[in-house]
Amino acid sequence: MFNQITIIGPGLLGTSLGMAIKAKGLAREINVWARRPEIREACRRLDWCDTDHSEIAEAVKGSDFVVVCTPVRHIEAVLAEIARVAPPGCVATDVGSVKGAICQAAEKVFPTSDATFVGSHPMAGSEKAGMNNASPDLFDKRPCFVTSGKDISVESLELVSNFWQTIGMSVTIATPNEHDEIVAHLSHLPHAVASGLCHLLGNKSPTWGKLAGQGLRDTTRIASGNPQLWEEIFLLNREAVLLALESFENTCGLLREALRTQNDSEIRSWLNAGKEYRDELNRTKDP
Repeated sequence: MFNQITIIGPGLLGTSLGMAIKAKGLAREINVWARRPEIREACRRLDWCDTDHSEIAEAVKGSDFVVVCTPVRHIEAVLAEIARVAPPGCVATDVGSVKGAICQAAEKVFPTSDATFVGSHPMAGSEKAGMNNASPDLFDKRPCFVTSGKDISVESLELVSNFWQTIGMSVTIATPNEHDEIVAHLSHLPHAVASGLCHLLGNKSPTWGKLAGQGLRDTTRIASGNPQLWEEIFLLNREAVLLALESFENTCGLLREALRTQNDSEIRSWLNAGKEYRDELNRTKDP
């Protein structure tokens, strides 16, 4: 058990994390930092939040574990503040879906700090945002990346990994670059494809949408995600996303060529490959 955990940014992930920490008894006290007064006021009404703060220095004071749950565009600045004020022995982590840029920023500020940073990315969330959509079960049986690095001790890596495992997640250790390549394909590319399909259909007749079946709704569900958030993610992981898009375009090109030449065996092979991967996902959905 931690003596005090601080959650920076109680949105969907931060609030869900606070609920899970409380439910599993992982901290004697849970502190929260939120920029907006109305969010802090809302936190006071939640049974998992012991204290809310308007200043990061006050929120982090006395904490032995800090989790940054702000949008990715704010994480670098928040980490610089944490590194400046965190007490000796404190370990900080984050939930950002891009690790290269964030870990590079941390490497600049934490070597002179009494605290340690280990990057994390719990692969949990929803197209719905905000505290009202939070759930203590959000992380159950979901994968989580914890990032390694030359200046990260085995003890710190194990502490962060054990935290996420206790929350209920399956942890994978990866370098920041490995993480960004994998997630560009598994998360960022699917969002781009779903958004692209909606973008295309949005330029067709408005009556088409009334004719859509459940398949289109299932395929495009994640396109409802916050556009500002995804703009930030795409730009921070720009190189990996570009490579993923190029690979996807090449894959679509195989189908385009098979259709052009009316090569039925190639069309069937292309579709079979997709079915086999999707069926395997169904078999391994509970890590």
